Amino acid sequence: MSAQACPFERRITFADTDAAGVAHFSKSAVIVEEAIHAFFQNSGIPILDSSTAWPIVSLQIDYSAPLKFGDLVQIALKPEKIGSSSITWNFMAAKKGTTSPALQGTLIQCHLNPATGSPSPIPEPIRILLKN
Repeated sequence: MSAQACPFERRITFADTDAAGVAHFSKSAVIVEEAIHAFFQNSGIPILDSSTAWPIVSLQIDYSAPLKFGDLVQIALKPEKIGSSSITWNFMAAKKGTTSPALQGTLIQCHLNPATGSPSPIPEPIRILLKN
């Protein structure tokens, strides 16, 4: 399964919005992380276990249209670069049925060893899953 071949869908809930009914910027990061976690789960990649954790170390988002309460959003992901201990994701979110992005950006995750809290190399089996 390719990350860009299976977009993640999620409805904007009331709890995601500000007083104007527009998705709050902080929730955008959460939604993108949910999309990555869904990709990991569907690919058989552990999100958190005794030897693996994936904290976000960098996030950049550009907004071009509001996402509002009730909108069904599709998030497309693409692992742009797989480093020795990090993944750089490009992502784009749009209301379902449209092609214009509401937001897009880049997110970097570091592969950590939870026991030491230090970056560790991405295991080869995970690297293979990310490239498929």
